[in-house]
Amino acid sequence: MNKIIIFDAYGTLFDVNAAARNYSKKMADPDFMKIWTKVSNLWRDKQIGYTWYYNSIGYKTNFWKITEDALDYALEFYNLNKNDNLKNDLLELYKELDTFPEVLGVLKELKSAGYPSAILSNGTMEMLNSAATKSNINNYLDIIISAEKLGLFKPNEKVYHLVLEHFGCDIEDFVFVSSNGWDAAGGTAFGFSSIWINRNKLPEEKIQWKPTWIGSDLNAVLQIL
Repeated sequence: MNKIIIFDAYGTLFDVNAAARNYSKKMADPDFMKIWTKVSNLWRDKQIGYTWYYNSIGYKTNFWKITEDALDYALEFYNLNKNDNLKNDLLELYKELDTFPEVLGVLKELKSAGYPSAILSNGTMEMLNSAATKSNINNYLDIIISAEKLGLFKPNEKVYHLVLEHFGCDIEDFVFVSSNGWDAAGGTAFGFSSIWINRNKLPEEKIQWKPTWIGSDLNAVLQIL
């Protein structure tokens, strides 16, 4: 039996900077164009940070609410919070994030080679279905699995366990792929083999668990398999 390939979504398949980048191109707002990367990076940092915060105190919420709250923080930090249209436009663009250039080709090759594949993400089903449909990758995935029904977020082990519940296979039958070092390590801690897609050439996280393999983009998945 081929391994079942489980992909994280945001930062792994979908480029989280695409919303702010595409807005800056579309609107040609000179003020926003100067700082869109800073806004996007802070938005992402707060988004991840808020998931850890809610996990740690055991409060259940969903990723769309967290995404909106994180954007509110970033816009206020950069004094852009008076523009309601900016917020609404960025949130709409977040539902249609671009994939990284190699994603579609890798998913096609995995499918043609007989590897089942799925998304396991903190994102809500609405967010994930929207982005997967817009980017045409949904045709190459067996299932999209969301943490939404738990109200918890990776790296909580209950989220990784959703994969076992769906496929009914042994834990060694899976390879978990994420561009987030902490998430790849979380997959390892749960018992998956894991691949960290280190797109930004970052140091390894200084935590107890390590990814099984490291690659620079999703083509590493094909090479490792």
